[in-house]
Amino acid sequence: TEGLMPPDRFIPLFEKNGFIIRLDEYIWEQACITLRRWIDHGLTPTPISVNMSRMHIHDPRLREKLLDLMRRYELPPHLLELELTESAFLENESGLFESMKALQAFGFQFSMDDFGSGYSSLNMLKSMPVDFIKIDRGFLNEVVTTERGKTVIRFSISLAREMSIKVIAEGVETEEQRDFLMRAGCLYAQGYYFYRPMPPEEFEPIIANPANVDYRGLQADRIEQLQLRQLLSDSVLSD
Repeated sequence: TEGLMPPDRFIPLFEKNGFIIRLDEYIWEQACITLRRWIDHGLTPTPISVNMSRMHIHDPRLREKLLDLMRRYELPPHLLELELTESAFLENESGLFESMKALQAFGFQFSMDDFGSGYSSLNMLKSMPVDFIKIDRGFLNEVVTTERGKTVIRFSISLAREMSIKVIAEGVETEEQRDFLMRAGCLYAQGYYFYRPMPPEEFEPIIANPANVDYRGLQADRIEQLQLRQLLSDSVLSD
Protein backbone atom coordinates (compact mmCIF):
# COMPACT_ATOMS: atom_id res chain seq x y z
CA THR A 1 0.00 0.00 0.00
CA GLU A 2 1.08 3.61 -0.57
CA GLY A 3 -0.48 5.17 2.52
CA LEU A 4 -2.12 8.57 2.15
CA MET A 5 -2.62 9.61 -1.47
CA PRO A 6 -2.94 13.30 -2.41
CA PRO A 7 -6.10 14.28 -4.34
CA ASP A 8 -4.20 15.18 -7.50
CA ARG A 9 -3.30 11.48 -7.80
CA PHE A 10 -6.88 10.18 -7.97
CA ILE A 11 -9.24 13.09 -8.75
CA PRO A 12 -8.38 13.15 -12.51
CA LEU A 13 -9.16 9.42 -12.73
CA PHE A 14 -12.44 9.82 -10.84
CA GLU A 15 -13.46 12.70 -13.10
CA LYS A 16 -12.67 10.58 -16.13
CA ASN A 17 -14.70 7.55 -15.00
CA GLY A 18 -17.51 9.56 -13.39
CA PHE A 19 -16.92 8.27 -9.87
CA ILE A 20 -16.24 11.84 -8.73
CA ILE A 21 -20.02 12.43 -8.62
CA ARG A 22 -20.50 9.72 -6.00
CA LEU A 23 -17.43 10.84 -4.05
CA ASP A 24 -18.59 14.47 -3.91
CA GLU A 25 -22.09 13.46 -2.81
CA TYR A 26 -20.66 11.25 -0.07
CA ILE A 27 -18.53 14.14 1.22
CA TRP A 28 -21.51 16.53 1.09
CA GLU A 29 -23.54 14.19 3.26
CA GLN A 30 -20.70 13.67 5.74
CA ALA A 31 -20.39 17.45 6.06
CA CYS A 32 -24.13 17.72 6.73
CA ILE A 33 -23.92 14.99 9.38
CA THR A 34 -21.11 16.91 11.09
CA LEU A 35 -23.00 20.21 10.96
CA ARG A 36 -26.12 18.55 12.37
CA ARG A 37 -24.08 17.02 15.20
CA TRP A 38 -22.58 20.38 16.10
CA ILE A 39 -26.01 21.97 16.27
CA ASP A 40 -27.46 19.08 18.32
CA HIS A 41 -24.55 19.40 20.78
CA GLY A 42 -25.19 23.09 21.26
CA LEU A 43 -22.21 24.32 19.23
CA THR A 44 -22.50 27.31 16.94
CA PRO A 45 -21.74 25.71 13.56
CA THR A 46 -19.13 27.15 11.24
CA PRO A 47 -19.75 26.72 7.50
CA ILE A 48 -18.01 23.77 5.88
CA SER A 49 -16.52 24.14 2.41
CA VAL A 50 -16.96 21.11 0.16
CA ASN A 51 -15.64 20.44 -3.32
CA MET A 52 -17.96 20.41 -6.31
CA SER A 53 -16.51 18.85 -9.45
CA ARG A 54 -17.21 20.45 -12.80
CA MET A 55 -18.95 17.16 -13.66
CA HIS A 56 -21.94 18.30 -11.58
CA ILE A 57 -22.64 21.09 -14.05
CA HIS A 58 -24.25 18.51 -16.32
CA ASP A 59 -26.37 16.91 -13.58
CA PRO A 60 -30.02 18.02 -13.96
CA ARG A 61 -30.76 16.78 -10.42
CA LEU A 62 -28.02 18.82 -8.73
CA ARG A 63 -30.39 21.33 -7.15
CA GLU A 64 -32.75 18.59 -5.99
CA LYS A 65 -29.91 16.61 -4.38
CA LEU A 66 -28.55 19.57 -2.42
CA LEU A 67 -31.97 20.76 -1.26
CA ASP A 68 -32.83 17.23 -0.17
CA LEU A 69 -29.71 17.18 2.03
CA MET A 70 -30.73 20.46 3.63
CA ARG A 71 -34.23 19.14 4.35
CA ARG A 72 -33.07 15.80 5.74
CA TYR A 73 -30.55 17.32 8.12
CA GLU A 74 -32.56 20.50 8.77
CA LEU A 75 -29.73 22.84 7.83
CA PRO A 76 -29.67 26.35 6.38
CA PRO A 77 -27.97 26.18 2.94
CA HIS A 78 -25.34 28.82 3.76
CA LEU A 79 -23.61 26.32 6.07
CA LEU A 80 -22.56 24.20 3.08
CA GLU A 81 -20.17 26.25 0.96
CA LEU A 82 -19.76 24.84 -2.54
CA GLU A 83 -16.23 25.11 -3.86
CA LEU A 84 -15.32 25.03 -7.56
CA THR A 85 -11.81 25.18 -8.96
CA GLU A 86 -10.81 27.98 -11.30
CA SER A 87 -10.65 25.54 -14.23
CA ALA A 88 -14.37 24.74 -13.85
CA PHE A 89 -15.21 28.31 -14.84
CA LEU A 90 -13.50 27.86 -18.19
CA GLU A 91 -15.95 25.18 -19.32
CA ASN A 92 -19.65 25.67 -20.15
CA GLU A 93 -19.59 29.08 -18.50
CA SER A 94 -23.22 30.02 -19.18
CA GLY A 95 -24.58 26.69 -17.91
CA LEU A 96 -22.42 26.86 -14.80
CA PHE A 97 -23.43 30.42 -13.95
CA GLU A 98 -27.11 29.58 -14.41
CA SER A 99 -26.85 26.62 -12.00
CA MET A 100 -24.91 28.68 -9.46
CA LYS A 101 -27.42 31.54 -9.47
CA ALA A 102 -30.31 29.14 -9.04
CA LEU A 103 -28.65 27.59 -5.97
CA GLN A 104 -27.69 30.98 -4.55
CA ALA A 105 -31.37 31.91 -4.65
CA PHE A 106 -31.92 29.14 -2.09
CA GLY A 107 -29.10 30.42 0.14
CA PHE A 108 -26.11 28.33 -0.96
CA GLN A 109 -22.75 30.09 -1.23
CA PHE A 110 -20.01 29.46 -3.77
CA SER A 111 -16.27 29.86 -3.61
CA MET A 112 -13.72 29.77 -6.41
CA ASP A 113 -10.68 27.73 -5.44
CA ASP A 114 -7.15 28.09 -6.86
CA PHE A 115 -7.67 31.73 -7.85
CA GLY A 116 -4.52 32.89 -9.61
CA SER A 117 -3.45 29.45 -10.82
CA GLY A 118 -4.80 30.14 -14.33
CA TYR A 119 -4.82 33.09 -16.68
CA SER A 120 -8.44 34.24 -16.84
CA SER A 121 -9.25 34.90 -13.19
CA LEU A 122 -9.43 38.70 -13.21
CA ASN A 123 -11.42 38.72 -16.44
CA MET A 124 -13.93 36.24 -15.00
CA LEU A 125 -14.43 38.19 -11.77
CA LYS A 126 -16.73 40.66 -13.47
CA SER A 127 -19.34 38.05 -14.32
CA MET A 128 -18.95 34.94 -12.18
CA PRO A 129 -21.49 34.62 -9.33
CA VAL A 130 -19.17 33.66 -6.46
CA ASP A 131 -19.29 34.73 -2.82
CA PHE A 132 -15.63 33.93 -2.05
CA ILE A 133 -12.40 33.55 -3.97
CA LYS A 134 -9.52 31.57 -2.54
CA ILE A 135 -6.08 32.81 -3.53
CA ASP A 136 -4.00 29.83 -4.62
CA ARG A 137 -1.12 29.12 -2.25
CA GLY A 138 1.33 28.84 -5.15
CA PHE A 139 0.25 32.24 -6.45
CA LEU A 140 0.65 33.74 -2.97
CA ASN A 141 4.09 32.24 -2.36
CA GLU A 142 5.29 33.30 -5.80
CA VAL A 143 4.20 36.92 -5.80
CA VAL A 144 4.79 38.13 -2.24
CA THR A 145 8.53 37.84 -2.74
CA THR A 146 8.61 40.90 -5.05
CA GLU A 147 7.11 44.38 -4.87
CA ARG A 148 5.44 43.87 -8.24
CA GLY A 149 3.93 40.61 -6.99
CA LYS A 150 2.63 42.29 -3.86
CA THR A 151 0.98 44.93 -6.02
CA VAL A 152 -0.80 42.19 -8.01
CA ILE A 153 -2.14 40.61 -4.80
CA ARG A 154 -3.28 43.98 -3.39
CA PHE A 155 -5.02 44.86 -6.66
CA SER A 156 -6.77 41.47 -6.83
CA ILE A 157 -8.00 41.77 -3.25
CA SER A 158 -9.17 45.35 -3.76
CA LEU A 159 -10.98 44.47 -6.98
CA ALA A 160 -12.77 41.52 -5.39
CA ARG A 161 -13.82 43.59 -2.37
CA GLU A 162 -15.23 46.30 -4.64
CA MET A 163 -17.42 43.58 -6.13
CA SER A 164 -18.49 42.41 -2.64
CA ILE A 165 -16.56 39.15 -3.06
CA LYS A 166 -14.77 37.98 0.08
CA VAL A 167 -11.16 36.85 -0.31
CA ILE A 168 -9.54 33.89 1.47
CA ALA A 169 -5.79 33.34 1.24
CA GLU A 170 -4.71 29.71 1.18
CA GLY A 171 -1.42 28.27 2.36
CA VAL A 172 -0.46 31.00 4.84
CA GLU A 173 2.56 29.65 6.68
CA THR A 174 4.43 32.65 8.06
CA GLU A 175 3.76 35.74 10.13
CA GLU A 176 5.13 37.84 7.28
CA GLN A 177 2.50 36.49 4.90
CA ARG A 178 -0.26 37.03 7.43
CA ASP A 179 0.76 40.62 8.13
CA PHE A 180 1.04 41.46 4.43
CA LEU A 181 -2.41 40.03 3.70
CA MET A 182 -4.03 41.96 6.53
CA ARG A 183 -2.43 45.19 5.33
CA ALA A 184 -3.69 44.38 1.82
CA GLY A 185 -7.25 44.04 3.14
CA CYS A 186 -7.54 40.24 3.06
CA LEU A 187 -9.45 39.37 6.20
CA TYR A 188 -9.71 35.60 5.81
CA ALA A 189 -6.87 33.08 5.66
CA GLN A 190 -6.07 29.44 6.17
CA GLY A 191 -2.83 27.56 6.45
CA TYR A 192 -0.27 25.99 8.75
CA TYR A 193 0.45 29.33 10.40
CA PHE A 194 -2.93 28.98 12.12
CA TYR A 195 -3.65 25.24 12.30
CA ARG A 196 -2.73 22.06 10.50
CA PRO A 197 -5.52 19.81 9.19
CA MET A 198 -7.25 17.96 12.01
CA PRO A 199 -10.10 15.47 12.46
CA PRO A 200 -13.49 16.76 13.70
CA GLU A 201 -12.98 15.38 17.20
CA GLU A 202 -9.96 17.68 17.63
CA PHE A 203 -11.65 20.67 15.99
CA GLU A 204 -14.87 20.51 18.02
CA PRO A 205 -13.31 21.37 21.41
CA ILE A 206 -11.74 24.43 19.77
CA ILE A 207 -15.05 25.87 18.55
CA ALA A 208 -16.74 24.81 21.80
CA ASN A 209 -14.55 27.26 23.72
CA PRO A 210 -15.85 30.83 23.21
CA ALA A 211 -12.35 32.16 23.94
CA ASN A 212 -11.05 30.53 20.74
CA VAL A 213 -13.63 31.64 18.21
CA ASP A 214 -15.25 35.04 17.86
CA TYR A 215 -18.33 34.51 15.71
CA ARG A 216 -18.34 38.17 14.76
CA GLY A 217 -15.10 37.20 13.08
CA LEU A 218 -12.75 39.51 14.96
CA GLN A 219 -9.84 38.32 17.01
CA ALA A 220 -9.26 40.83 19.77
CA ASP A 221 -5.48 41.16 19.51
CA ARG A 222 -5.70 41.81 15.77
CA ILE A 223 -8.22 44.66 15.90
CA GLU A 224 -5.59 47.38 15.95
CA GLN A 225 -4.33 46.20 12.57
CA LEU A 226 -7.68 46.75 10.86
CA GLN A 227 -9.08 49.91 9.43
CA LEU A 228 -12.35 51.10 10.96
CA ARG A 229 -14.32 50.66 7.75
CA GLN A 230 -13.15 47.05 7.54
CA LEU A 231 -14.14 46.47 11.14
CA LEU A 232 -17.65 47.71 10.43
CA SER A 233 -18.22 45.99 7.11
CA ASP A 234 -16.35 42.68 7.24
CA SER A 235 -15.49 39.80 9.52
CA VAL A 236 -12.17 38.11 10.13
CA LEU A 237 -11.96 34.38 10.64
CA SER A 238 -10.15 33.92 13.95
CA ASP A 239 -7.20 31.64 14.18
